[in-house]
Amino acid sequence: MTGGSTPTDDADTTPHGLTVVDRSFGERGGGYDLTEIRRTGSGHRLRVRIHRDPYLRQSHALVEVLTPAMTWTALADEPPSAWHPATPYRSTSPTPLENLAERLFQRAVAILDPE
Repeated sequence: MTGGSTPTDDADTTPHGLTVVDRSFGERGGGYDLTEIRRTGSGHRLRVRIHRDPYLRQSHALVEVLTPAMTWTALADEPPSAWHPATPYRSTSPTPLENLAERLFQRAVAILDPE
């Protein structure tokens, strides 16, 4: 896997009030991955994991929350059929997956912190 991550020192706030804690992108085999962790204003830690494989059935996109027991629990996912065809076969940057990641973070916030 190639790529890198953003350390917590470089944390910034997204337009939706989430603080980026860590981010990594990498290429592997025929696909690529984006993993990003953000903190909500209420203190929840959310993780989006997206794997874009050449094969739709081997791709996934989900958002998880870190529980008090320090385990990740799935909150929502998006079926590959909804996003796989719109993404390139290969990518050297996370750009093709960023809108999908943002949608997943927004869904998690709506689930955990409804107004």
